[in-house]
Amino acid sequence: MNGAVFGDKFSKDYKAIMNYARITPAAIKENYIDIAGGNSSIDLTEAVGGVVFEDGTIEFMFTLIDFDKKESMKNDLHGKRMQIILEREENFYYDGRVTCTKDEWINGHYELYFTAKVKPYKYEKRETIHIEKVNNTEKEIRLVNSRMPIMPEIKVEGNLYLTYENIRYHLTDGAYQIPEVTLYEGLNRIKVSGIGTIQLTYRKGRLI
Repeated sequence: MNGAVFGDKFSKDYKAIMNYARITPAAIKENYIDIAGGNSSIDLTEAVGGVVFEDGTIEFMFTLIDFDKKESMKNDLHGKRMQIILEREENFYYDGRVTCTKDEWINGHYELYFTAKVKPYKYEKRETIHIEKVNNTEKEIRLVNSRMPIMPEIKVEGNLYLTYENIRYHLTDGAYQIPEVTLYEGLNRIKVSGIGTIQLTYRKGRLI
Protein backbone atom coordinates (compact mmCIF):
# COMPACT_ATOMS: atom_id res chain seq x y z
CA MET A 1 0.00 0.00 0.00
CA ASN A 2 1.40 3.41 -0.95
CA GLY A 3 1.54 6.38 1.39
CA ALA A 4 -0.04 9.83 1.55
CA VAL A 5 1.11 13.44 1.70
CA PHE A 6 -0.63 15.76 4.18
CA GLY A 7 0.30 19.33 3.37
CA ASP A 8 4.11 19.14 3.30
CA LYS A 9 4.28 16.01 5.47
CA PHE A 10 4.76 12.60 3.85
CA SER A 11 3.54 9.59 5.83
CA LYS A 12 6.78 7.77 5.06
CA ASP A 13 8.72 10.54 6.82
CA TYR A 14 7.25 9.13 10.03
CA LYS A 15 8.15 5.58 8.93
CA ALA A 16 4.40 4.97 8.92
CA ILE A 17 2.92 2.12 6.90
CA MET A 18 -0.44 3.07 5.40
CA ASN A 19 -2.70 0.07 5.80
CA TYR A 20 -5.56 1.71 3.93
CA ALA A 21 -7.08 4.94 2.66
CA ARG A 22 -10.82 4.35 2.26
CA ILE A 23 -12.76 6.97 0.33
CA THR A 24 -16.47 7.57 0.90
CA PRO A 25 -17.96 9.60 -1.99
CA ALA A 26 -19.83 12.80 -1.22
CA ALA A 27 -23.58 12.39 -0.79
CA ILE A 28 -25.95 14.30 -3.07
CA LYS A 29 -27.83 17.17 -1.43
CA GLU A 30 -31.26 15.87 -2.36
CA ASN A 31 -34.39 17.98 -2.02
CA TYR A 32 -37.85 16.48 -2.47
CA ILE A 33 -41.31 17.88 -1.76
CA ASP A 34 -44.05 15.39 -1.03
CA ILE A 35 -47.25 15.59 -3.08
CA ALA A 36 -50.08 15.22 -0.61
CA GLY A 37 -52.55 12.64 -1.88
CA GLY A 38 -50.52 12.00 -5.00
CA ASN A 39 -47.87 9.64 -6.22
CA SER A 40 -44.15 10.22 -5.86
CA SER A 41 -42.76 13.69 -5.05
CA ILE A 42 -41.35 16.81 -6.69
CA ASP A 43 -37.60 16.59 -7.16
CA LEU A 44 -35.95 19.98 -6.52
CA THR A 45 -32.42 18.60 -6.27
CA GLU A 46 -31.27 20.57 -9.32
CA ALA A 47 -33.40 23.65 -8.68
CA VAL A 48 -30.32 25.81 -7.97
CA GLY A 49 -28.82 25.01 -11.36
CA GLY A 50 -27.23 21.60 -10.88
CA VAL A 51 -26.54 18.81 -8.43
CA VAL A 52 -24.60 19.86 -5.34
CA PHE A 53 -22.91 17.62 -2.80
CA GLU A 54 -22.08 17.15 0.87
CA ASP A 55 -18.48 16.62 1.96
CA GLY A 56 -16.80 13.27 1.40
CA THR A 57 -14.50 11.41 3.79
CA ILE A 58 -11.22 9.53 3.63
CA GLU A 59 -10.43 7.11 6.45
CA PHE A 60 -6.77 6.24 7.07
CA MET A 61 -5.01 3.62 9.16
CA PHE A 62 -1.26 3.75 9.75
CA THR A 63 1.07 1.37 11.57
CA LEU A 64 4.15 2.77 13.33
CA ILE A 65 6.88 1.37 15.56
CA ASP A 66 8.56 4.51 16.93
CA PHE A 67 6.70 6.33 19.72
CA ASP A 68 8.18 9.76 18.98
CA LYS A 69 7.32 9.56 15.28
CA LYS A 70 3.82 8.42 16.14
CA GLU A 71 3.40 11.41 18.44
CA SER A 72 4.83 13.77 15.82
CA MET A 73 2.47 12.48 13.13
CA LYS A 74 -0.56 12.90 15.38
CA ASN A 75 0.58 16.38 16.47
CA ASP A 76 1.31 17.51 12.89
CA LEU A 77 -2.00 16.35 11.37
CA HIS A 78 -4.75 16.38 14.00
CA GLY A 79 -7.24 19.20 13.53
CA LYS A 80 -5.53 20.81 10.54
CA ARG A 81 -6.99 21.65 7.15
CA MET A 82 -4.64 20.78 4.31
CA GLN A 83 -4.16 19.37 0.88
CA ILE A 84 -4.00 15.58 0.83
CA ILE A 85 -2.34 13.59 -1.93
CA LEU A 86 -2.63 9.82 -2.14
CA GLU A 87 0.49 8.32 -3.67
CA ARG A 88 -1.69 6.04 -5.80
CA GLU A 89 -3.32 9.18 -7.33
CA GLU A 90 -0.32 11.43 -7.62
CA ASN A 91 -1.91 13.79 -10.18
CA PHE A 92 -4.75 14.85 -7.85
CA TYR A 93 -5.18 16.35 -4.42
CA TYR A 94 -8.01 16.48 -1.88
CA ASP A 95 -8.84 19.45 0.35
CA GLY A 96 -10.02 18.78 3.87
CA ARG A 97 -9.57 18.75 7.64
CA VAL A 98 -7.84 15.83 9.32
CA THR A 99 -8.89 14.33 12.66
CA CYS A 100 -7.08 11.64 14.62
CA THR A 101 -9.82 9.27 15.75
CA LYS A 102 -7.83 6.51 17.48
CA ASP A 103 -4.33 5.89 18.87
CA GLU A 104 -3.62 2.31 19.96
CA TRP A 105 -0.70 0.16 21.07
CA ILE A 106 -1.20 -3.42 19.84
CA ASN A 107 1.29 -6.31 19.93
CA GLY A 108 4.43 -4.21 19.78
CA HIS A 109 3.32 -1.49 17.35
CA TYR A 110 1.17 1.62 17.24
CA GLU A 111 -1.94 2.05 15.14
CA LEU A 112 -3.05 5.56 14.23
CA TYR A 113 -6.44 6.22 12.66
CA PHE A 114 -7.33 9.45 10.91
CA THR A 115 -10.46 10.71 9.18
CA ALA A 116 -10.33 13.57 6.66
CA LYS A 117 -13.52 15.46 5.88
CA VAL A 118 -12.90 16.61 2.32
CA LYS A 119 -14.58 18.67 -0.37
CA PRO A 120 -16.63 16.61 -2.84
CA TYR A 121 -14.12 17.00 -5.68
CA LYS A 122 -10.52 15.91 -6.09
CA TYR A 123 -8.52 18.53 -7.93
CA GLU A 124 -5.97 18.18 -10.68
CA LYS A 125 -2.58 19.34 -9.43
CA ARG A 126 -1.83 20.94 -12.78
CA GLU A 127 -3.94 23.87 -13.90
CA THR A 128 -5.25 24.03 -17.45
CA ILE A 129 -4.02 27.14 -19.25
CA HIS A 130 -5.17 28.29 -22.69
CA ILE A 131 -3.59 31.32 -24.39
CA GLU A 132 -5.02 32.81 -27.57
CA LYS A 133 -3.82 35.75 -29.65
CA VAL A 134 -6.51 37.65 -31.52
CA ASN A 135 -6.05 40.09 -34.38
CA ASN A 136 -9.36 41.38 -35.73
CA THR A 137 -10.59 37.85 -36.52
CA GLU A 138 -13.18 36.10 -34.38
CA LYS A 139 -11.83 32.88 -32.92
CA GLU A 140 -13.54 30.05 -31.10
CA ILE A 141 -11.82 28.67 -28.00
CA ARG A 142 -12.82 25.15 -26.99
CA LEU A 143 -12.23 24.25 -23.35
CA VAL A 144 -12.87 20.76 -21.97
CA ASN A 145 -13.81 20.53 -18.30
CA SER A 146 -14.41 17.71 -15.82
CA ARG A 147 -17.41 17.32 -13.49
CA MET A 148 -16.74 20.34 -11.24
CA PRO A 149 -18.14 23.66 -12.54
CA ILE A 150 -15.42 26.29 -12.47
CA MET A 151 -15.03 30.00 -13.24
CA PRO A 152 -11.76 30.40 -15.16
CA GLU A 153 -9.42 33.26 -14.38
CA ILE A 154 -9.32 35.46 -17.48
CA LYS A 155 -6.31 37.68 -18.18
CA VAL A 156 -6.46 40.13 -21.05
CA GLU A 157 -3.91 42.29 -22.80
CA GLY A 158 -5.47 44.56 -25.39
CA ASN A 159 -9.06 45.29 -26.31
CA LEU A 160 -11.19 42.17 -26.69
CA TYR A 161 -14.78 40.96 -26.84
CA LEU A 162 -15.68 37.59 -25.30
CA THR A 163 -18.94 35.81 -26.09
CA TYR A 164 -20.18 32.92 -23.97
CA GLU A 165 -23.70 31.45 -23.85
CA ASN A 166 -24.80 34.25 -26.23
CA ILE A 167 -23.68 37.01 -23.85
CA ARG A 168 -20.94 39.40 -24.99
CA TYR A 169 -18.39 40.99 -22.65
CA HIS A 170 -15.97 43.82 -23.39
CA LEU A 171 -12.60 43.14 -21.74
CA THR A 172 -9.52 45.36 -21.65
CA ASP A 173 -6.16 45.04 -19.86
CA GLY A 174 -6.65 43.22 -16.55
CA ALA A 175 -7.70 40.02 -14.78
CA TYR A 176 -11.31 38.90 -14.50
CA GLN A 177 -13.54 36.21 -13.03
CA ILE A 178 -17.06 36.45 -14.42
CA PRO A 179 -19.72 34.30 -12.68
CA GLU A 180 -21.66 33.95 -15.93
CA VAL A 181 -18.54 32.51 -17.60
CA THR A 182 -18.57 29.18 -15.76
CA LEU A 183 -17.25 26.04 -17.43
CA TYR A 184 -19.31 22.88 -17.09
CA GLU A 185 -18.60 19.21 -17.73
CA GLY A 186 -17.67 18.48 -21.32
CA LEU A 187 -16.88 20.89 -24.16
CA ASN A 188 -17.31 24.63 -23.58
CA ARG A 189 -17.16 27.06 -26.51
CA ILE A 190 -16.00 30.67 -26.09
CA LYS A 191 -15.72 33.18 -28.91
CA VAL A 192 -13.22 36.06 -28.80
CA SER A 193 -12.65 38.98 -31.16
CA GLY A 194 -10.76 42.25 -31.20
CA ILE A 195 -7.02 42.82 -30.86
CA GLY A 196 -4.92 41.38 -28.04
CA THR A 197 -4.13 38.27 -26.05
CA ILE A 198 -6.40 36.30 -23.72
CA GLN A 199 -5.35 33.68 -21.17
CA LEU A 200 -7.88 31.40 -19.47
CA THR A 201 -6.71 29.42 -16.44
CA TYR A 202 -8.74 26.86 -14.50
CA ARG A 203 -8.32 23.73 -12.41
CA LYS A 204 -10.37 20.66 -13.21
CA GLY A 205 -12.07 18.65 -10.48
CA ARG A 206 -13.50 15.14 -10.46
CA LEU A 207 -16.01 13.76 -7.99
CA ILE A 208 -14.27 11.73 -5.32
